[in-house]
Amino acid sequence: MIKKNILLLLLSIMILSPLSGQTYEEIVDKALELTENKDFEAAEQTIKVALRKEPGNPNNILLMVNLGTIQRNLGKLEEALISYNVAIEKYPNSAFIRHNRAALYCEMNRFEDALTDYNTMLLANSVDVEALHRRGLIYLSQKNLLAAEEDFEKMLELDADNLIAKAGLAAIMKRRSEWKEAEEVYSYLIYKDANVAELYLNRAECYMELDKLGKALDDVKKTIELGYNTAEVYILKGKIRLAQYDKQFAKEDFLKAKELGANAEYIEELLSYCK
Repeated sequence: MIKKNILLLLLSIMILSPLSGQTYEEIVDKALELTENKDFEAAEQTIKVALRKEPGNPNNILLMVNLGTIQRNLGKLEEALISYNVAIEKYPNSAFIRHNRAALYCEMNRFEDALTDYNTMLLANSVDVEALHRRGLIYLSQKNLLAAEEDFEKMLELDADNLIAKAGLAAIMKRRSEWKEAEEVYSYLIYKDANVAELYLNRAECYMELDKLGKALDDVKKTIELGYNTAEVYILKGKIRLAQYDKQFAKEDFLKAKELGANAEYIEELLSYCK
């Protein structure tokens, strides 16, 4: 920690020295350049220099939003929240700023606070599609299926072929065990974009529940082929293998899932069916 603080201090000195004689605009331009180059540590310090240079500059609100986003990239979530809060205090009706803060709240698992921001945005603008989508996802995670369905349906009223909304409704169908209906939606989404691994994974689950095991296995293989290599994939693959009475391959899949970080106790339970 001491070494890190010393490095940050040295970084600040290195940044402050050449910037001291520059104008506010030049410092801001430098911060933007550093951000584009993903040098977030230097960009953060440079924005702070600009804020100190002209604390009353009206453009500082936009700088505070940029600072919050940079701090999010650095994993400084609490500091990012402070930056966004300062900006929202000045412009409480800015959807742009609230979208950023709501996304940060989700990152911090503060979903009720995120809901408050999305509700505020939708009261001001009921056709904010991004807010509808994000709020629908939160409702879905909270198992509030009716509220989530309302948001996704509203998105479809605004755009009858909104694929994101259709995916949200398919997820709701899965939660309700409406496997055939969900499979049809996922098939449509795959027809529209055949390169989204998660769509194949979701359809594979539907196929398995519909006892279409060959198709389910094909979709899982496609999921892996597209680079979605997670424990969840191998657990589903193992379950399909078990349903096909292929216990040896199922065991290999469950062990692979464990290697990828799946809950060890759950994997042991699954392995007990492979004997």
